[in-house]
This record gives sequence, C-alpha cells and structure tokens, in this order.
Amino acid sequence: MDYRMPLYIQIQDIIVKKIEERSFLPGEMIPSERKMAETYGVNRMTVKRAVGKLVEEGYLVRKPGSGTYVAKRDSKKIDYNDALQGSNVGITAMFKQMGVELTNQVLGSGEICGSRFLNYQLGLSEQQPVWGLHRVRLGDGSLFAVEYTYLPRHYFEDVEKMDFGKVSLYDYMDAKGHLPIHFTIRLIVCSAGGKVAEHLKVKRGTAVYMLEYQGADKDYNIVEYTRSYMNPAFAEYRYNAEGK
Repeated sequence: MDYRMPLYIQIQDIIVKKIEERSFLPGEMIPSERKMAETYGVNRMTVKRAVGKLVEEGYLVRKPGSGTYVAKRDSKKIDYNDALQGSNVGITAMFKQMGVELTNQVLGSGEICGSRFLNYQLGLSEQQPVWGLHRVRLGDGSLFAVEYTYLPRHYFEDVEKMDFGKVSLYDYMDAKGHLPIHFTIRLIVCSAGGKVAEHLKVKRGTAVYMLEYQGADKDYNIVEYTRSYMNPAFAEYRYNAEGK
C-alpha cells in the first residue's frame, strides 16, 4: 500500500482494476468487506467506504441480504477513443456501433436569445436566436449521459414541432440538409455540478467525463454545439504513449 494516498482510494483502485481486467466479471459477487480487509491489511470501515464510493459511481451494486456485485452495465462502456477518431462523435453513433438500444428523455427545449457564449460557439451574431435541447440518454435502459445541445435557430425553423424523445436529432438535421459531419472536439474530466449530478444520479462533485463538440455541416456551417456529461463508470478513454 502507498500510505501517501488515502487507503480507501487505493482499495477503490484495486477493485476497479480487477473489474477492468475481468478478474471480477459483470454480475459476479465480489469478496465480502471482511475478506477484503483481511486480504489488504486494512480495517473494514476503509473497505466499506471504498465499496460505497464504487456503488455511487456505478461500478458495483449492493443487494441486501445477498452481497455486493459488479454492475452488469460495465460490459457496455462507451469507448471515447472511437468518438475522438471517428467522423460522427454523437452518442447515438457510438451506441449503434456497440449494438446498444438508445432511448432519450427530454428534460427541456426552447428558444434562447441573448446568450453571448452560445452565440459565439455557434458563430452567430448576438441577435440571432439559438434552439436548446436538454436530454438524458439511456442505453439498454441504463442511464449513460446527460446532454445539452444547441442549434442555430435559423437552420431549423420547425424544430419546436419535433418530439426528440422519439425522433433522432441527427435524422432531423440530415433531413434539413445540415447534418454535422465535421467536428471540433474536447474531452475533459470535470466535477459534476448540481443539475448534472442530479440527472446522472451521482453525488455532487463526482468526477465525470465532459465531451464538448462543435459540429459543422458539409458546407462548414456550424450547426451544433453540444456538451455531453457521462459517468466514467459507463465510459472510458485510453491513450498510448511511447518513449523515445
């Protein structure tokens, strides 16, 4: 053990590593808190805290009277490497590649006027309106992400008539001749604020992925600005580094 790092975090890392290496399989019961305390030479409260954090983050599931199990959803993590290397970075495209059924819950939508930040991101003048769409995204019924999408209103004049709980946003944009196919992408890890934490069902301050992208159509008109927040229990990003 590295005693410079809190012990419960080290236990968390050990458990997550075992999950990622498939030593603990989705749906498998992990060793008891007592057993892990003995194995790693720590007290049970340390293990209990580590396990509790991993339950909050979606890696583990507690079943009263039975034990603690690896969450089955872990087997369908979204791989952000595909998003950053592909031509279509939307969650819908990633889910299709994985064979996951995607459903949406619309949190709200409407016209936004006078937002300097959004107008700047979309390359609009301050007077031009923006259309906002906020959604929770679910894969095979499991909550994966909360997504905030903004479109230039003038390209999508009948957007308010669409039910994006049922209709694909990109199918609609394609029908209007403004499907985003060129992207500028930024991936960061950030702390979940109040609303994001509430929608992702994690504690405020939990580290989450934020995938931010601008999408441009075939004529390089900016037609989308999106921020997608995802629980890292259901997503991963990998990189390769080579020494000289």
